[in-house]
Amino acid sequence: MNMKTRYIKIFTIAIAAISLAACTDYLIVKPQGQVVLDDFWKSESDVDAVIATCYKELLSSGNVAKYIVWGEVRSDNLTNSFNTGEEMKKILEGNILPTNSFTSWSSFYTLINYCNSVLYYSPMVIDPNFTVAELNAKQAEVLTLRALAYFYLVRVYRDVPLVLEPSLSDQQDYNVPQSTESEVLDQLEKDLLKAEGWAMNSYGRKEYNKGRVTKATVRALLADIYLWRNKYEQCLTYCDKIIHDPVFELIKADDHPYSKIFGAKNSTESIFEIQFTTASNTFNSTIFSFYGSDTRPQGNFTVPINIATDNTVFINTPEITDVRRKDYIKTKDASGFYPIFKYTGSSRTENSIGNSEYHYRNSSMDSPNWIFYRLTDVMLMKAEALVQLSRTNTNDQQKALDIVNTVYLRSNPTITDSLSLSSYQTKKELEELVMLERQRELMFEGKRWFDLLRMARRDGKTDRLIRLVTRKTENSSVLSSKLKDMNALYWPVSEWELKANPKLKQNPFYENDLIQ
Repeated sequence: MNMKTRYIKIFTIAIAAISLAACTDYLIVKPQGQVVLDDFWKSESDVDAVIATCYKELLSSGNVAKYIVWGEVRSDNLTNSFNTGEEMKKILEGNILPTNSFTSWSSFYTLINYCNSVLYYSPMVIDPNFTVAELNAKQAEVLTLRALAYFYLVRVYRDVPLVLEPSLSDQQDYNVPQSTESEVLDQLEKDLLKAEGWAMNSYGRKEYNKGRVTKATVRALLADIYLWRNKYEQCLTYCDKIIHDPVFELIKADDHPYSKIFGAKNSTESIFEIQFTTASNTFNSTIFSFYGSDTRPQGNFTVPINIATDNTVFINTPEITDVRRKDYIKTKDASGFYPIFKYTGSSRTENSIGNSEYHYRNSSMDSPNWIFYRLTDVMLMKAEALVQLSRTNTNDQQKALDIVNTVYLRSNPTITDSLSLSSYQTKKELEELVMLERQRELMFEGKRWFDLLRMARRDGKTDRLIRLVTRKTENSSVLSSKLKDMNALYWPVSEWELKANPKLKQNPFYENDLIQ
C-alpha cells in the first residue's frame, strides 16, 4: 500500500476544505478557505473538523457501496436485475478478479489515516477550553471508527496492513506489509477497551447519540468482534451491556417497526447509524442506485426468486404472517423481478383485504441513514453465542430460543405459538434457526455474507455456505467448485495495490490471477 504523498495530499486537501459551522451542527461539514497544515491543530475546533471528516468518509458513496457489496452481494440475499453492471455480475458469479474496482481498500485507509491523524495531533493541541475528558472522548470516537474500518477489512481480505501512524512526510516508508488477522484484531480489542472507558454516553441530541460514537457503539463493535473470534463469553458480556441499557427499547409490533427504524430513522432500537441529511448536503445515492427509489423502483440488485416465492426463508403463503417479507420485498413487477423496499421506502400500509401500498421516500430530499448496529442485531449475536456455548447446556439453548422468539414473534403478530426447543434437537439445528432469524431480521443491511463466513469458519469447511448461496443461481456447479476452497471466501488484493507496494502478498486463492 504505497501511500507516500497520496495521504499527505488527501489530508492537506481535507484540512483546507472542511470546518464545523458550530458545535451545535457537529455533523454538518461546510467549505472553508485555504488552511496550511502547519497552522492547523491549534484548537479544539480543529480537532472537531478532522473528526467530522472521518464521519464524512464513513458515509461516502464509495464506502456505503462497499458495505453492501462486501456484506450482501456474495450471499444468498441478492441477485442481479436488468440494471446490474458487469462488475457486479462478476461478483455475483463468484468471478472476482484483482482488477475489479470493488477490491480497492483505499477509501478505508483514507478513513484510517484521518483517524490516525486525530490520535497523533490532538494531544498536542493547546487550548485552555479543551479538557482531558473532552480529548479522551474524541480519541474514543476515532479509535472506534478506525476499529470499524479495520474490522471490515479483516473480514473481507483477512490479512491487511496495520497502519497506526498518520502520513506525516515523504520520508516515511509507506510500503507496509500485511499483518495477520489475529494481530489486527488483537489491536482492535485493545483500542476498543480503551475507547469504552472514554466514550460519551450521550451528546444530548438524538441524531448525535445515534450518528456519533457512544459507549454503546463501542460495545456493539466489541460484541461483533468477539463473536467473530469465537470468544463467546466476552460476546455475551458486551451484548448484555447493550440489551440491559434502558436507552434501547424494542419497538412493538403495533408501532410499525419498519417505519420507525428505516422510515423515520434514529429509532429507540438504533445503536449507530450514519446520518444523511439535507442540512449537511449528504445524500445516500448508493441505496437508491442499488436497491431502488421512487423514480426507479428496481435497483441494481433484486431479490432471488427462492427467497421471494418458496418457504426457505419466509413462509410465502397467500396469508403471509411475517411482516418483514412485506416490508422488505415488494411483489413481482412487470419485468418479473422482486424489488427491494427496505431502506428505499418510508412506510408500508395495508388495506382491509391485506394488500400492501408502498410509500417511497422522496429520493431527492430524504435519504435513509445506513445502520451499522441496532438492538435486534445485538440480541441475535447473543443468541448465536449462547448456542455455541451450550453444547449440553439446555438452559443456554432455551435462552437462545427465547431471544429468537422475541424477534420472530414481533414480526409475526398473528402467530400465537412460540417456537419450542423440542423442535430443535441438535446444536446445529438451533444454530441454523438463529442464523435464519438473523437473515430475516437483517436482510439487506450488509450482514449476511459475514454471517455465512463466520459460520463456515466455525465449520472449517464451506458445505453449508455453498448450499445456501447456490440456491439463487442456475449455474450452481461453477460457483460451488470455487467456494469449496476456504480461501475463496475472502477477496483478492487489488491489482493497483500489488503494483504499488511490493511488500503485499496476494490472497492465496487468487495467486494465479496474474497481474500484468
